[in-house]
Amino acid sequence: MSKSVRELALLAIVAALGADGTPATGGVFRSRLEQVGPDDLPCYDVTPGDQKTDENGELADRFSVHNELTVTVRGIVDAAVQEGGQASLDDSALDPFYVFAVQALTGDGANLGGIVESVEERGNVAVFQPAGRDVLGIEMTFVLQFATKRGDATTRG
Repeated sequence: MSKSVRELALLAIVAALGADGTPATGGVFRSRLEQVGPDDLPCYDVTPGDQKTDENGELADRFSVHNELTVTVRGIVDAAVQEGGQASLDDSALDPFYVFAVQALTGDGANLGGIVESVEERGNVAVFQPAGRDVLGIEMTFVLQFATKRGDATTRG
């Protein structure tokens, strides 16, 4: 079975965040925030959110519909072991995750290799530290815009 344009876009995000130079040396995961263990850090966690489909949207016509998919990207580090091996809760260790994600997803045409029309950073940057866990993270929200053929989520419109 063919993959949806939505799934192809999510796979492209995972690949882009895992490319050369990534600060996520522990890996890039999909929707695993609660299962990320110490051996997985530092990492990115990519979680798809709501998708809106609009038959009359900007990218829609009589053959296609406009889709808008919200994606949350989290950069997560071990709060106990940060730069230089010093124990610290300094959130500056998260900045490379923010910079890399923004450049990887919104730079160079911001279309994930032509899979989507655009990727926009929505500026929702929050630092978080889950209770009872020795991790520190940064959460970023991106919105993907793409068209698919009416009645066929596997074909770009």
